[in-house]
Amino acid sequence: MSATLPLALVHGWAFDPAFWSATRTALGRARTRCLDFGFFAPHAHMELPQEPYIGVGHSLGTLWLLRHHGPLCRGMILINGFSRFGAGPDFTAGIGRRVIERMRQGLLRAPQGLLHSFRLRAGIDAPVPEPIQRDRLETGLEALMDMDCRADLNRTTCPVHVMAGTQDAIAPPALTEACFAARPVEWVEGGHLLPLTHATACANAITTMARRMMSS
Repeated sequence: MSATLPLALVHGWAFDPAFWSATRTALGRARTRCLDFGFFAPHAHMELPQEPYIGVGHSLGTLWLLRHHGPLCRGMILINGFSRFGAGPDFTAGIGRRVIERMRQGLLRAPQGLLHSFRLRAGIDAPVPEPIQRDRLETGLEALMDMDCRADLNRTTCPVHVMAGTQDAIAPPALTEACFAARPVEWVEGGHLLPLTHATACANAITTMARRMMSS
C-alpha cells in the first residue's frame, strides 16, 4: 500500500504500540505513526500528525480518536470500538460500572494479575509488558467508565468505517450495535483483537479508506 496520507494508529487499554505490528506488516509501505498512551512506557506520546491523516483506533483508542481527531482527520477506521463503553441511565447497553470499578480495584491491588487476566479474556496469552504505569492505566479505566463520545460521533464530518468481532468478549456485539446504530458495521468472525488476529482484514479496510481519500 502506498498512501499519500499518513496513518495514526491508537491502541487500546492494557496494550502498547507493539499491538499494531501485524497490521503494519500487512499494510506494507504505508506511513504509520503509533500513538502511545504510555501504559508501559516512561512517557505517553499522543501527538497526532500535523498534516491530513487517517485515524485508526482500537477499543479505548476509538474513544480517544472520536474525541481528539480534529479537522485534519480525513477518515477513521474504528476497530473493536465504541462511542461509549460504560453503562448509564440513557445507555443500558454499556458495561456495568461495577465491572469497571472491580477492574480498577484489581489494578491497584495486583496490577500484573489483573492485566494478564484482562488480556487473556481479550484473546492474548502473552507476558504483560513492563514497566506497568498504574496511574495511566487507572486514567484509562476512568475514561472507559465515564467517557461519552456519542455526540462527537454525531458531529464527525469525515468518513467512518466500523469493524467489530462477532465473538468480542470485551465489547460485545450488543454494545457495538448500540453505539453505531446509524452506521454500517463490518462484522468479522473474531474476538476483541482483530488487528492481531485478522490483520489482513484490518489492513484491507484501512487501504480502502486511504484509496477513497486519494480519489476524492
